Amino acid sequence: MDSLSLAQDLCARICHDFGGPLAALSGALDLAEAAPEEALSVAREGADTMGRRLRLWRAAAGAGTGPLGRDGLTELLEGALPNGRVTVELSGLPETPLPAPLSQAVLAAAMLGSEALPRGGTVHLAGQEGGVAVWPEGRNAAWPPGLTAVLAGDAVPGPRDVLAPLLRQLASAAGMDLSLAMGGGGTIAPLTLLPIGTPARG
Repeated sequence: MDSLSLAQDLCARICHDFGGPLAALSGALDLAEAAPEEALSVAREGADTMGRRLRLWRAAAGAGTGPLGRDGLTELLEGALPNGRVTVELSGLPETPLPAPLSQAVLAAAMLGSEALPRGGTVHLAGQEGGVAVWPEGRNAAWPPGLTAVLAGDAVPGPRDVLAPLLRQLASAAGMDLSLAMGGGGTIAPLTLLPIGTPARG
């Protein structure tokens, strides 16, 4: 995927992610006269969701993201993922900050992990500066097709799957290769970010 196509798909995806909370905010304004207290509650919730998603997208895909430790990553991810039934488990990451480029890649990996959980569940992240693993756990967990297409070197069809090529570019900028390890015991294969040139682990 060339840079222009990635930018176009990324913009379309961000607009899509803001559509739901914006519609809730607009609906709340329509209710303002009939039920002001209810409208205010809905408006606050919509505004909070948009604010959280904006901070997450800005940190994952924007410039200026600094090194982030476990607490900083948690603050950005909590309540910001589009699927409200997904939680993120970061206890396997260090408290000391990860380098800025790797922090961006980890945020994008967590977002991609949430897309592997259509019925909800937990995205696990573990590792350190020398390598990070990400795996979703939940009912019907499955990596989105866009990820396997990107790993195979194929083109990704559009904004819905833009997180996979974005993550690949962020991983490369962090000096990391992106790959799927072997799953075991019926679990989904972990997505790994390892320093470029590190042999894949089966």
